[in-house]
Amino acid sequence: MTDKAQDIQQLISLSQAMLEKAREESWDDVSVLEAERSELIRLFFLEPIQQVYTDAVSAGIESILAIDSDLIKLGELKRFEFAQILQNMDQGKKAVKAYTS
Repeated sequence: MTDKAQDIQQLISLSQAMLEKAREESWDDVSVLEAERSELIRLFFLEPIQQVYTDAVSAGIESILAIDSDLIKLGELKRFEFAQILQNMDQGKKAVKAYTS
């Protein structure tokens, strides 16, 4: 049986690293870390959680959810920025087409 308190701390650390990479706009790194975290989460829940770890695990899950909320906000902001760029490019294409017609 693994120490679930230590495992949840590792998941929190990975989540924090993902958030830092997102703040740096290193989205490829976020993706790599997320894949690693997903696998660790899968392994984490393969074994039942002993009563002694429930408080630590519960608090850890709440921390991870809060970090994920921040990640989602950053991702949505970046998606909006890309949508604006694409819209501006489309408008530019239309302007060039109108000018050259």
